[in-house]
Amino acid sequence: MKKRIVSFLFVSLIAGLTVLDSPRPAKAGPGGIAGSALFQQFPALYQGVIPLGMGGAFTAVADDENAVFYNPAGLDNIQDSSFKIINVSADVTYPNMVTLYNNARSDSNLPAGSTQDQAYINDFNQFAGQSLYARVGDYSNYTTHDFSIGLLTNNQVMATPAAAATTNNLASLYGLSDSGIVVSGAYGFFNHHLQIGGTLMGLSQMFLDIPSLSVAQASTLQSTINSSLTHGLGILGNVGAIYHFDLPLNPTIGASVENIGTADFGQAGTLPQMINAGVGLDPDIGFGRLLVDFDYDDVANYLYYTGDSLWLHTHFGVQYQFPAILTLSAGVYEGYPTFGFGLDLWAFMVNGSYYTEEAGVSPGQNPNHIVSLQVAFGWM
Repeated sequence: MKKRIVSFLFVSLIAGLTVLDSPRPAKAGPGGIAGSALFQQFPALYQGVIPLGMGGAFTAVADDENAVFYNPAGLDNIQDSSFKIINVSADVTYPNMVTLYNNARSDSNLPAGSTQDQAYINDFNQFAGQSLYARVGDYSNYTTHDFSIGLLTNNQVMATPAAAATTNNLASLYGLSDSGIVVSGAYGFFNHHLQIGGTLMGLSQMFLDIPSLSVAQASTLQSTINSSLTHGLGILGNVGAIYHFDLPLNPTIGASVENIGTADFGQAGTLPQMINAGVGLDPDIGFGRLLVDFDYDDVANYLYYTGDSLWLHTHFGVQYQFPAILTLSAGVYEGYPTFGFGLDLWAFMVNGSYYTEEAGVSPGQNPNHIVSLQVAFGWM
């Protein structure tokens, strides 16, 4: 528990003093805390760095450990085994988050009083109208053909400012810390043309909800977070299917249902159930491997929002895997370009991506530009 709190505090210290112009307005979200601004912007429990480089499009071509969270049927596409002893990943809004964090840390060293108060207010106002987000986690796992088991820790933080920053109300701060075991399996039918898979997760969750972050709380953020955390437990799962057609370019279709089950974390709130669908291509190009995928998120419920753009539900990506070591990817995520790379040195792997999460109801309204990095050690 102490390790989880320390990890959670680390993310919160980096991202806690952040600014977001406004949450998506006029939305009909689910009940509970999960309908808060954090889940309005990031409704997925976990996003992999490799899929993010492809614009988040992975439902129809899932073929690695991320299939567990996107479409577990993709485990049937895996032919080799991997054991990641350490598998750390992190997302950060860069460079504005770093600048704001450094400024806020300097402010905390000022003597308490009007000078410190005004310094905090000035720093928040300097970044008004921009959104920041931070996440750090680890998914250590063993993954092989048709099976995966792993330990997940995922911590994320987001903030929403007051209409006008004051000493008693700088921003609203939200955070989630998920930790638990993840087990997933798949099976192929009709010579693996039809693939079916499922994931079961038992998670402990800590939730942070500070509706009005004051200067006094910001200057002692660690103790503020400790006293504001609530806890919950939940069991939830994902199911998915992929079908491969015997046609030129090897087209596939895929669908997944995420957050099935209780998905209820007590005081920490509930996660929305989502149905995602995708169309992919896996053409035989003779040198390396090319993957193409187009996804649409929450086809049944329009992502449980009202009034947002169709672009915010679409994802498109292309990935090229060289015969050895290097992978490059690009795509479109919620109307914004994405880029990614991967370097696999067998016992060491690093993946990076750049993507943009839209905090408004249409692309261009309030973009949150994020750099994502994954580092893993083990047998791969």
